[in-house]
Amino acid sequence: MKLAVFGHPVANSKSPAIHARFAEAAGLAVDYRAIDCPAGALAEALQAFRAEGGSGCNLTLPLKAEGLALAPTASAAARDADACNTLVIRGGRWHADNTDGAGLIADFDRLGIDPAGKHVLIVGAGGAVAGVLGPLLAQAPARVTIANRSADRADVLARRFADRGVHVHGWGLDALTRADPCDLLIQGTSLGHRGEAPALPDSIAAPTAVAYDLNYGPAFEPFAAWCRERGLRAHDGRGMLIEQAALAFERFTGTRPETGPLHAREAL
Repeated sequence: MKLAVFGHPVANSKSPAIHARFAEAAGLAVDYRAIDCPAGALAEALQAFRAEGGSGCNLTLPLKAEGLALAPTASAAARDADACNTLVIRGGRWHADNTDGAGLIADFDRLGIDPAGKHVLIVGAGGAVAGVLGPLLAQAPARVTIANRSADRADVLARRFADRGVHVHGWGLDALTRADPCDLLIQGTSLGHRGEAPALPDSIAAPTAVAYDLNYGPAFEPFAAWCRERGLRAHDGRGMLIEQAALAFERFTGTRPETGPLHAREAL
């Protein structure tokens, strides 16, 4: 079975290693490779991949929206996110899916984080946040605040999900000094890749709040340092990466892999 991850840049992707471990444990012969593909070139790249026997792939930046636009059919999760991270052949055509949000909830379950009845604050209003918002709202938090440097962008995203039975509202970061403390703080911006953390007031999180960054590795460190200074327990998005990959592997192969061994820090 030929699988791949497409993105630009993609050389440092952990997906080939993760899927190789899943395939080995399942006793499946899987050839999963990383293919560099800039924006605008995905249609041609997918055509070549299929000609070589490719049957499924993951997409990372900057191709998630492009992949959804190219797929004739899409899951509700992909439509919610307005992006896909997984493409699989169904009926001879590409079908788009998004496993990011379900991967986040699976990692929450692993970590004992329960959003139900909680005030959730999400910082950022880009594609990463859109990808997890639907499954997060399905966990029945009491309310969700989306805060972004551009308040208009946060408001647009909040209004997209206003019919889910949860009060969702969008704010600018400068308005957070007036916000009630949150119980669960989710960091969804890309600032960590520049060595920065979002500018948040100290009062934004309750003393018992838990923090989670959708990023992992060096991009997590600025937010992790901010949390340590305030005594907040913080988790990075490495577990979400593993869990969403397991869901994608199941889409590709029909086999749901065991993720426990990969959550050990030395496993990847």
